[in-house]
Amino acid sequence: MNNFINGMERRYGFDLNGDGYIGGEGFMGRMERWTGIDINRDGILGQPYDVHPTFVTGYGYGQTNTYYPRTTM
Repeated sequence: MNNFINGMERRYGFDLNGDGYIGGEGFMGRMERWTGIDINRDGILGQPYDVHPTFVTGYGYGQTNTYYPRTTM
């Protein structure tokens, strides 16, 4: 079931299960987190989130429910 959801996320381009990754984290990211070694030397252990998990996902990108009033001059 997890592979099905990750495939759907890759196909449609947005996070369906709210894990912060579109299509899953990937093998190298999981290996870096498991071993604690930065294998690809990017300065990050694992893969950074594609979509921040605290945001509400919709239309393929993270959104907040905060209302920002319009300012006029």
